[in-house]
Amino acid sequence: MNEQSNESQADSLVDAKAIFCLIVLVVASAVFWVSQQ
Repeated sequence: MNEQSNESQADSLVDAKAIFCLIVLVVASAVFWVSQQ
């Protein structure tokens, strides 16, 4: 039980980091695109 909960927590952390990275990339791309206009 504990091992499964730990794995799920790790997966949730990976998902959170992936979403955060995607948001950062989108924001950076938007700022770069606007600055080029």
